[in-house]
Amino acid sequence: MDVGPALHVRNLTKSFRGKRVVDGVDLTVERGEILGFLGPNGAGKTTVMNMIMGLVRPDGGEIELLGVRGGARDRDLRLRVGYLQEKPRIYPEMTGRAYLDFFARLHGVPEPDRRVAAALDRVGLTDAADRILATYSRGMQQRACLARVMLHQPVLLLLDEPTLGLDPLGVAEMRDILREMREGGVTLLFSSHQLAEMERICDRVAFMKQGRVVAAGRPADLAPTRSAPGVFEVEVHEPVGPVLDAIRGLAGVAAVREIARCRIEVALRTPTPVDSREARAALARDLTGLGLTVLTVGGASPTLEDLFLALAESNQTMQ
Repeated sequence: MDVGPALHVRNLTKSFRGKRVVDGVDLTVERGEILGFLGPNGAGKTTVMNMIMGLVRPDGGEIELLGVRGGARDRDLRLRVGYLQEKPRIYPEMTGRAYLDFFARLHGVPEPDRRVAAALDRVGLTDAADRILATYSRGMQQRACLARVMLHQPVLLLLDEPTLGLDPLGVAEMRDILREMREGGVTLLFSSHQLAEMERICDRVAFMKQGRVVAAGRPADLAPTRSAPGVFEVEVHEPVGPVLDAIRGLAGVAAVREIARCRIEVALRTPTPVDSREARAALARDLTGLGLTVLTVGGASPTLEDLFLALAESNQTMQ
């Protein structure tokens, strides 16, 4: 029986041309969890993943992968791990089925026909399996690449920007696939700039900045504990999109952010305590005047975006 974390990285370092791009990284991914890997571009996230997978040799530190030290350099270990890189390769002249069959046989996957069919079904491409990849949308190509790294049924999957370039429907489909994989016992480490999606599905997050992990833990524990004065989260019955400009034009409204189809965050020009009944009532009346049915008005909950911006702009470290 497997025990211990799925991945444990200690004091990992890497320099390129004299520049330190990974600087003493410690990272742990527990078995059966989804860990989101956050950070601005150039923070070192992809380099860390490449070192874990044995594609880049570390200058120092230790990688323990599924209880084995050294990263995924051993072939038997690689057969238990999958890696979807940020810019995965496809062969546009191949059909989806031929593409997966090629990699299944290249890597010696047992029962390749059955595994290919199962992978296509899991990512929702069965009906498009015999179309050439050049005719696939960006989201379908991304799902085909995800199916490729699932062929050998890995127990640990590393995903570098799996939602890059996807439209909202593609992002939602990817979210559902990742949840199903976690429910099936797969451990996931993935990076993304889709912060709202990460907040929905991640058990924990790790934030990387300038080569170091500067925050790690559950999103709810890392986010600021207080809402900003005068910032309210409003849920309405109708879609807010058609009236966003009208809301921005209301007297006293400084900014509006659409959170979901029927939810917005409203910042007032004059800071007001979030428990102010008068401010909430006035905002509800203004929105009702625009034809909206207001369901709730409350203090805005801190988000991963708030954490991301706060850490990106400061030297703060949270562990």
